[in-house]
Amino acid sequence: MGPGARVQSTIGRVSPLWRRWGRAAALLAVIGLALALRMYGLDWDRGMPFTPHPDERAILFRVDDIAPPPIGDLRSLLDAEESTWNPKWFPYGSLPLYLLRGVQLTSEAVGSGIEDLRVTARAISGLADAVTVLTVYLLGSRLFGWRTGLLAAGLLAVTVLHIQLSHFFAVDTIQAMLAAVALLFMYRTARHGGAANSILAGLFIGLGVATKASQLPIIAAFAVAQLMYLFDLAGSRAGPEGSFAVRLRSVAAWSAAGMLAAFLAFFVTQPYALLDWGRYSADLTQQSEMVRRILDYPYTRQYEGTVRYWYFIQQNVLWGMGIPLGILAWAGTLFAAFRGLTWRHALCYAGFGLALPAALLILSSSATAIAAAAAIATIALAATLPVRRPEARLGVLLLAWAVPYLLITGAFEVKFMRYMIPVTPVLVLFGAQLALSAWREGSRWLLRAGAAWQLRWGRLAMMVAGLFLVGSAAFYALSYVSIYSSDHTALRASEWVRTNVPAGRVVLREHWEEGLPGLHSYRIRELAMYDPDGQAKLRSLAEDLAAAEIITFYSNRLYGTLPRLPERYPVSAAYYELLFAGRLGYELVHHEATYPALLGVSFVHDTFARPGLADPLGGTDPSAIPLDLGHADESFSVYDHPTVLVFRNVKRYDADTIAQLIAARFAATYSQPIEQRGPVLSPQEFEIQRAGGTWTEIFATERWTSRVPVLAWLLLVQGLSVLA
Repeated sequence: MGPGARVQSTIGRVSPLWRRWGRAAALLAVIGLALALRMYGLDWDRGMPFTPHPDERAILFRVDDIAPPPIGDLRSLLDAEESTWNPKWFPYGSLPLYLLRGVQLTSEAVGSGIEDLRVTARAISGLADAVTVLTVYLLGSRLFGWRTGLLAAGLLAVTVLHIQLSHFFAVDTIQAMLAAVALLFMYRTARHGGAANSILAGLFIGLGVATKASQLPIIAAFAVAQLMYLFDLAGSRAGPEGSFAVRLRSVAAWSAAGMLAAFLAFFVTQPYALLDWGRYSADLTQQSEMVRRILDYPYTRQYEGTVRYWYFIQQNVLWGMGIPLGILAWAGTLFAAFRGLTWRHALCYAGFGLALPAALLILSSSATAIAAAAAIATIALAATLPVRRPEARLGVLLLAWAVPYLLITGAFEVKFMRYMIPVTPVLVLFGAQLALSAWREGSRWLLRAGAAWQLRWGRLAMMVAGLFLVGSAAFYALSYVSIYSSDHTALRASEWVRTNVPAGRVVLREHWEEGLPGLHSYRIRELAMYDPDGQAKLRSLAEDLAAAEIITFYSNRLYGTLPRLPERYPVSAAYYELLFAGRLGYELVHHEATYPALLGVSFVHDTFARPGLADPLGGTDPSAIPLDLGHADESFSVYDHPTVLVFRNVKRYDADTIAQLIAARFAATYSQPIEQRGPVLSPQEFEIQRAGGTWTEIFATERWTSRVPVLAWLLLVQGLSVLA
């Protein structure tokens, strides 16, 4: 062998080694970045005696209430009423509570008690999300190649929704981590089979449901994984040889073992779901009725008038991920849903696997409709497996989790942004797959084009597009964490009040809202703005406004919602309109706002345009280049960076004058008296409603289709499908 051949041989041996080390170094850099972004500023509410996040606050209270029983009294664990280990509270699962309590007890046992449980809890949340980033790399590498896995992990590391929720302890990041790990073992089940993979997948399914009950639809992906192995639809199968009957018996046994593992994991980490079934089922029912707005909680009224599915997508793109990454992720999900199908099969799947269950959920929010929609979506996905190209089949496993979850959750009336985080890793992974598929197809097209300059400039353009995608996502992430570099806006506003308002004066705040901390030397009164409108409310409001020195708005929770519901809150809408326009004798004298910002660019959420109020800030720009992205969901802005407003009573109107001003504004719009109950309509709207007929004139309530509408709809749709 000549010297040249030996050099080439040496390079050939070294090159794979460098590639492996390079991948490892890149992955470590991604994990390090993820941890840095998630651990920075965990004490973002430093100086406040409480956490402004209501769910986090409730969880910390429950953690403080539970304790393991004494060693000599372990039998009390089985008594739901007497057990000190029973949280007696199940809006969230018990696993995160036990986890945090265990960490707290361990720290006490080693003599290093936790001073502020908030920070410890948030560190756990951030660590869980970093594990999700690593799991996405592993999952993406095995399904789509290491480049896709690394790109997806990098993009998830800078996804703002994950960064923000890592700064709260509200179980969301733990839920997302457990879903991702369960999918990793489901992939192994689909590809290799085996009892161990099924049991481990079931284990993490059970832990996920013990974290939050909304994890339950992931069982559909478990079923699809077993089917893929049974019919050898996931590539080479390293499983038992023999007849289909032999494989079927094996898959049945593995499935049963996996579900048993899921049940045991659920029972061990949330035992009182069964031992205290009455309270558990009541809390789940309450949460179910809350998200469907059967129960009318004040904090869910913000979602009246929002469009199902679209609101989630819009907020996720604008704020949860940022526009470039958000568009790529959702486009990648559509790409994965139809990848490997002919256009005829794609149309059939779109109709029966997406449109049909979505329509069913829009028409009915019952448990029957939810179960039917999830089943239809899963069966439709599984039915596409034989007709998809082989290289596109593994993506169906991820779709079997994401699609039913998105269909069910997207149809909710209540649309907190955090509801998207269990499937966001899958969306980002699909987006990375789309980006690299576009790179490969674009390169092939350029090679076929033949001209060297086309190849050179085409690849340069694609590289610029890729760098813009990654760079814009990273820029938005760094902009967002900048909000944790300064004191909370409520603290800054409180300091201004204590400096500029004499002690002992009346300070107004709104109920169902956080208050500014440290105002103990003032007389605090609450405005019950969520109460029904009427003369009594108007009079009380006018008297409080006349007596107060200032009004403080911790956030836009109420003024961002009530003016949008004039048929329910016409008096309140008139009050907010006049107050923000400066016509009730009050003027804005101070405000505190923090926006995601970096290098003179800020991402501004507008709290005034959506409710139709005058902007009291006067269009002041927070930076050299303010990017106004419009409305941001309350759950995105009001916890860690709310816009705080302070209005001062400068004209000192008496209560009668204030009441007359509000009543006059009400009378200019509505002809009915203020005391009228029910919807308040303008004269034109009232005549339209009268001319349209009564309910029983429009709908025949005695027909069986009106008594069982879900069954009637299913029969109609199935009949049409049979005819088709």
